[in-house]
Amino acid sequence: MKKLLFIVVIFLLSGEFANAQRYSTCSVAAEVSSESFGPVAPNGAVDKSVAKHHSHGLFFEEEHNITWIAFDIPCDTMLTFDIFPQKAGDDIDFLLFKDDEDLNELFCKKIEEHKLTPIRTNLAKPDSNTPKCSTGLSLTATDTIVPVGYNPNYSKALKVKKGERYYLVIDNYTEAKGAFILALHLKFPVYTTVQTVAHETVRNMDAPDIKAPKLTKFGKTNLTIQVRDSAGHDIKAQLDISGARPGQITSADTASLTYTLIPRITININCNALGYMFSETTFTSPDTASDITLPIIMSPVREHQSFVMKDIKFQEGVAIFLPTSQNELANLLEFMKNNPSIGIIIKGYVNDPGSDNSGAAKKLSKQRAQAVYSFLAAAGVSKKRMDFKGYGNEKMIYPHPINERQAETNRRVEIEVVK
Repeated sequence: MKKLLFIVVIFLLSGEFANAQRYSTCSVAAEVSSESFGPVAPNGAVDKSVAKHHSHGLFFEEEHNITWIAFDIPCDTMLTFDIFPQKAGDDIDFLLFKDDEDLNELFCKKIEEHKLTPIRTNLAKPDSNTPKCSTGLSLTATDTIVPVGYNPNYSKALKVKKGERYYLVIDNYTEAKGAFILALHLKFPVYTTVQTVAHETVRNMDAPDIKAPKLTKFGKTNLTIQVRDSAGHDIKAQLDISGARPGQITSADTASLTYTLIPRITININCNALGYMFSETTFTSPDTASDITLPIIMSPVREHQSFVMKDIKFQEGVAIFLPTSQNELANLLEFMKNNPSIGIIIKGYVNDPGSDNSGAAKKLSKQRAQAVYSFLAAAGVSKKRMDFKGYGNEKMIYPHPINERQAETNRRVEIEVVK
């Protein structure tokens, strides 16, 4: 009997040890080959190989709750991703390494010996500029290495090529059991590894000759949207949600709303509240069944505060809105109606790399700013509350755009609040 109890105890302890080791080091990294991974909760495991004091953002300052993730790039693209914490207020940090070794073991050995440095990091604290408290790589971010502090929560996107291998190290700074979901914006191939012909099972020769991913259990996501101020107090706000169903917008006047989504649906959440800057948040539901809390942190309206209307886009060379601009224009209009004492300056910019910012560029940028001005005026906003200016190609977000998406981002409108 004692022998049996001893065996049972050893079995349970070995199970707990194995669970604690899951994804906790480079050698046992999770192999991800789908667009979403998680929810997964760190087990409190520490990894000294990725911690270094006073590294100015290159490594974690201390070892906390580490999760290692590995993935191969399926096609040439710009790598972006989101890491969504499932607990409001969780502080998620990350390091991204490129594996240039022929063997994974050699890469992991170099990590252990502190011979490699990450190519992207973000150790920023959650703040009001990132409403959903997420982090990751973004096309609009400009910094490759983001140190500890109230800095941007997103780091610069990375140009990647098919077949390259990367390791993502995620640290939940605040909560050992707080789960997260990783959304990789990569189009992984669909695998059909076997087929049956004349009662024989053969390998499909057209299938990619790489390791097939683990089967994903698809399921709906229960998304709870919570609107709060920077102190964590609930704020009643106007929520407008689009994208879940074609041509339909769900509106609610509330501080909290639960929304059910099928896998891989991207929704846009517009949020307006009296006395606060409006917020626009994009969320993509994961493949797996999940319960996710998405905090939207609202910032008080401040004079001379500027913000980019990132989804107000124009056709090339003219001041004509792209159809995708309508949602953002409606959000701006709602903000002006909710805050009748606020005035704004509408600033227009163009995508004109390499030019001397001639009169043509200035003229077009002014026309684009005026297009927003005219839209608001036609909708009933007093012209006395608005002004517009054109800045040509000054302060382009991408001085040397490499694709149409970056060029569209340069063709933008900014709003400055005045009173």
